[in-house]
Amino acid sequence: MTQLPDLQLVGGFHYAAPGCEGTHYRSFIVARREELPQQFADFRGRRVVCNSADSQSGYNVLLKMITPLAADGAFFSHVLFSGSHRQSLIALKKRAADIAAIDCVTWALIKRHQPALLDGLVIIDQSPLAPGLPLVTSPLTSPQTLSLLRDALHELVSDAAHQAVCAAHGIDGFSEVRREAYRVLLDWRDDAIRRGVTRL
Repeated sequence: MTQLPDLQLVGGFHYAAPGCEGTHYRSFIVARREELPQQFADFRGRRVVCNSADSQSGYNVLLKMITPLAADGAFFSHVLFSGSHRQSLIALKKRAADIAAIDCVTWALIKRHQPALLDGLVIIDQSPLAPGLPLVTSPLTSPQTLSLLRDALHELVSDAAHQAVCAAHGIDGFSEVRREAYRVLLDWRDDAIRRGVTRL
């Protein structure tokens, strides 16, 4: 919505991961198990780790969640950028940070393939649902080609020949999605700015 305003949206996958609903997903708010019992608000003045500042699932969701809690526009004491959700989890385990937002699809895939990475970590909260990562195409793509792309993606998720590939990635459906569905993400950011929260 902020960096690719001219691209056409093809649609979005549905994921079978806990926390997903159709083309929507959420982030899990994760901390070390030893921190329990804790709620999100208890992490005021603590250190947060994010994958990147342009991430919806690792940064913007936290901006939304701290907005009603921030004092003088701030909530966390320090923000660390890790480069990926996986690296954010490692930062928690190494005590370089205290809390992170991890998208629920990444969490499910790591739980399946690298469960040891989640040892000692626990979900303490979750973000509101948001539209998931879209599949996009050039602004020059014709309506006919766009229709063919959507037909191919519908076939991908419904044809028995491709079920193993889809299952390996947690994909269990596809829907067409319009750009307007993503306006809510800008609304979150704009609401935070109006209330004096411009960054984590």
